[in-house]
Amino acid sequence: MAGNSHGGRLSSWVAVVVMWIGFGVGGVAMVTGPSWWLFWTGVGIVAVGGVIGLIVRIFDDVIIDAPRVMSEEAHPAELHARAVEAAKGPATAKGPATATDPATTRPHG
Repeated sequence: MAGNSHGGRLSSWVAVVVMWIGFGVGGVAMVTGPSWWLFWTGVGIVAVGGVIGLIVRIFDDVIIDAPRVMSEEAHPAELHARAVEAAKGPATAKGPATATDPATTRPHG
């Protein structure tokens, strides 16, 4: 098994490399023509890589970690400071109040 890394097993990487080769063949086919026989050959190679992945149980390489909690870095921008204050709630938010009454709001001065 993959142990404590996200590297996966060698057999899983073989399946991935086969699929990469298939995508590369299909991509070359589209650039050079398009050459449809070469494109469908690439599709077939990708399908073979998928079958290899299923045979070697590639999905067993998934490692479920605990969620990572990263602290937010300080940011000197004024808009960021306003957004942080607004997220704390309306009581601590700074800045002008938003006028919502059309009778008292003059949009252009």
